[in-house]
Amino acid sequence: MKYKVTLNGRTYEVEVELGKAMCVAEYEAYAPAAAPVAAPVAVAAAPVAAAPVAAAPAVSVTGGETVAAPMPGNILKVNVSVGQSVKEGDLLVVLEAMKMENEIYAPCSGTVTAVPVTKGSTVDTGAALVVIGGTAVAAAPAPVAAPAPVAAPAPVAAPAPVAAPAPVAPAAGEVVKAPMPGNILKVNVSNGQAVKEGDVLVILEAMKMENEIMAPKSGTVVQVLAQKGSSVDTDAPLVVIG
Repeated sequence: MKYKVTLNGRTYEVEVELGKAMCVAEYEAYAPAAAPVAAPVAVAAAPVAAAPVAAAPAVSVTGGETVAAPMPGNILKVNVSVGQSVKEGDLLVVLEAMKMENEIYAPCSGTVTAVPVTKGSTVDTGAALVVIGGTAVAAAPAPVAAPAPVAAPAPVAAPAPVAAPAPVAPAAGEVVKAPMPGNILKVNVSNGQAVKEGDVLVILEAMKMENEIMAPKSGTVVQVLAQKGSSVDTDAPLVVIG
């Protein structure tokens, strides 16, 4: 019988007959080359479309006291939120204008029903900052349509600017005016209050100094045109004494 034996890289043919073994052939062992392994094919995953996010419902306020921006500037800080109770004189918003920080205070006590501004936003003169009191009504949200597979998103229209409130004409009587431009820090009188000559009516901050605006005569306060936290120009009417 013949056998093939591989030893040290060589193959031997051995014939065995009647207990005797005889080598009949010798040659180099042949090892078949391994079949090349195909590189894996990368399969790109299909992009997953993001689900559309519904926009927050719009809120409108009926009635209430709207606190408007006295000048254009940037909102540095918002101290209140919707539903928060505030008192007259509480700090609502910090507005940066002409490299100065202007503190906007609550003109009355009540509950905050709307805060149209956010920290970092830019506002114009007369823009609504906070609404105190009134009734908030949420508009029904519009249905969100599924986005088209290729179409670009529609541009978002800029909000319409808020018109500045019309100036209030002073009533008949002696009008006490601002001697210089500045910010109203404090209003010491109210409509119908009796004052004496020399009483402090308003404290006006100008050039980092507090200026006391005093009553030029005795009488009754007919109208208070100054508002705490607002900015005024030279000769702006502050108080009318009848």
